[in-house]
Amino acid sequence: MENMELNRNEVETGNDTAVGTVKIAEEVILTIATTAVCETEGVARIYAKGAVNPKNLIDSFKPSKGVFYAETSDGIEITVQIAVVSGQKITAVAEKVQENVIETVQSMTGIVVTRVNVMINGLSDK
Repeated sequence: MENMELNRNEVETGNDTAVGTVKIAEEVILTIATTAVCETEGVARIYAKGAVNPKNLIDSFKPSKGVFYAETSDGIEITVQIAVVSGQKITAVAEKVQENVIETVQSMTGIVVTRVNVMINGLSDK
């Protein structure tokens, strides 16, 4: 069976198997991270567009509806822009988002998540 190259950006997992190399499309990583954020209690929504453009912070960020990632020398760094449900403790929700994103992305892809930045862009009654 021939190796087929994908026509989209990929992230190497660093896992060479006996039969080849594993590469994961960036859309897959962003989808996993987005799902992890949405499943976190206290998150009202993900902002598709925020006040801060992460591309201005790090040139290699890849955006996907309020979830961005950048490749680092040690793995990937993820930034999410969210609204928190009114009445929830913002710092507790942000910490849950960080934990859930790290755990989910790493367990599903094997890629090390070095950092998860959470940008709170608003409150919502949900």
